[in-house]
Amino acid sequence: MVQGTETAGKMRGLRRPRGVFGLFPSLLLLLCSSAAFMMPAQASAQNLQVGVKVPDFSLKDLNGQTKTFADVKGKKLTALVFWATWSVNSPIELKEMEELYHKYKDKGFAVVAINVNAQNIDDETLSGIKDKIAEWKLDVPVLIDYGLVAFHDFDVIAVPTTVILDPDAKIRYQLFGFPIVGSADMMDYINGQFGGLKKGGTIKGGYMPTDAALRTYNLGMRMMKSERMAGMAPLWFTKSIAADPKFARPNVSLGEYYETHDQPKLAKEQFEQALVKEPGNVIAMCDLGKLLADSGDAKDGMADMEKALKLDEAYTPCYYLLGYYYGKGGDMPQAGKMFAAAARLNPMDSQVYMYQGKLYEEKGDIRGAAGAYGKALKIILKQ
Repeated sequence: MVQGTETAGKMRGLRRPRGVFGLFPSLLLLLCSSAAFMMPAQASAQNLQVGVKVPDFSLKDLNGQTKTFADVKGKKLTALVFWATWSVNSPIELKEMEELYHKYKDKGFAVVAINVNAQNIDDETLSGIKDKIAEWKLDVPVLIDYGLVAFHDFDVIAVPTTVILDPDAKIRYQLFGFPIVGSADMMDYINGQFGGLKKGGTIKGGYMPTDAALRTYNLGMRMMKSERMAGMAPLWFTKSIAADPKFARPNVSLGEYYETHDQPKLAKEQFEQALVKEPGNVIAMCDLGKLLADSGDAKDGMADMEKALKLDEAYTPCYYLLGYYYGKGGDMPQAGKMFAAAARLNPMDSQVYMYQGKLYEEKGDIRGAAGAYGKALKIILKQ
């Protein structure tokens, strides 16, 4: 959520670990101050939510033809499924969505499978993608996200991720990863929208904020992403809270702003207010846990993070944060499990390896730190 040297890791609502570049200061500071370290502007898991209009995309199909949202959208609802051949749950999610597509396509339901296999898709990778499509007998439209542009614009934190949009490209439902209960709820929602067995309308994430609150919140996020205007972000988040006091997300973003500007007490207040409004807000819960752990209360902080993962097992940041704090506490085997889980969910998230590198560095494992930082830089440089 910030830019340049201070904000590379914050573009997704996260913080780059401080002191993380002790091993290679010259090289890494050069990268941090260059455009190579700039994370793409993003939106979804943290900043796009139910009711928000998503960015348009321009992606190529398997024949090399460019498609936008207008080209592939359904008359009533469109499901965008971000998937990869390396994701074990992708074929399960695609199969379920394809069945719903055949059931409701004549009623205005469209499904688009957006492949996010890798940053660079060469001929061999593309051939492998086509082989899987044939093996799975997938017959919904498939688009290839060359350069992972849509992946970053939608801030995908786990693969697969499904986003349900209305014809105006506003989010009506979203599901990150493939939690069994969450997937069943999404199926119920779609069935309900098209007159299936269950009555739809209950939206995951619950609350639909007012238009005024969304407008001012989005202005705050744009300010947050601007080096020159970042200081204006709190004003717009505060306006958003005033426009809709039940809307929790501006409290979360305001808390993140305060945390990245070394005001932990104010950050803690905002995360706590967000959780009063929305007790199941995993972002606020995980951020609050990190604040507690950083302040020396690792036990309660990690408990908050574990609780967040029970609510949303696909929230990648909680895995790598827990990995870091388990390691700091001396439980390296459990730390390894957490980092591995984060990498399985989203191997393109540089923060997984940044935190892993920081842990190795603090433990004096120079070889391990170099390897982890190298993976992070490889991801960052390709972005």
